[in-house]
Amino acid sequence: MTPTRRFQFSLNISPDEYLAYYKGTAKYIQTTTMSGETIKFPASSLKKYLTHNGIHGHFEIEISKINKLLNINKINVKSDKNGTWL
Repeated sequence: MTPTRRFQFSLNISPDEYLAYYKGTAKYIQTTTMSGETIKFPASSLKKYLTHNGIHGHFEIEISKINKLLNINKINVKSDKNGTWL
């Protein structure tokens, strides 16, 4: 079995911002993980989380050792009143 890596991050993408991804003018989303690393992945992998309000929430991405996207899931996390993850 190939070892995998998991990263957690938050996204707040408005419907207008996601429209660029949906139209194909932007193909990737780049964000900073909770551990401070920068990751980049196909925007199309988030389509199932798109609502009329855009894409908002906390996510976990699983990436193979050779940097292949394996899975992305929306997760529930607790945060303090300042939005810091607990």
